[in-house]
Amino acid sequence: MAVPGDPRQPVQVIDARDLARLVNQLLADGRPGAFHAVGPAEPVTIGGLIQTCASVAGTEVEVVPVPAESAPQPFPLIKENWASQQRSPACARAAGLPATPLEVTAADVLAWDRERGEPPLNRGFTPLQEQALLAHAGQ
Repeated sequence: MAVPGDPRQPVQVIDARDLARLVNQLLADGRPGAFHAVGPAEPVTIGGLIQTCASVAGTEVEVVPVPAESAPQPFPLIKENWASQQRSPACARAAGLPATPLEVTAADVLAWDRERGEPPLNRGFTPLQEQALLAHAGQ
């Protein structure tokens, strides 16, 4: 799988259900404030996220870094500013933000996508672009 950047880049993704639970809790508590509602509970990299998703799907992938400039912009989840992907969720967790395991979120999203017929993606590399990049990276 072609990844335009460093697979060691941290990412923060959140299960939308966890975010909804936090918002409901904050409303019920009448609690104002700013919260970094981010996840998962354990830090993960873009490479780790891809590997988790592949494992949940019952497949294996090889993550192949390719030049960032080869990617259509904006490319999902790839960030130059890694600090923006390392926010502390401590305040949100203390306020009630749950932490659904990444594997559970990935499995549920995959099931949902399959249920709706796996519509084509409109972001990222096309299959032809990815094949060309991977062929070039293998030289």
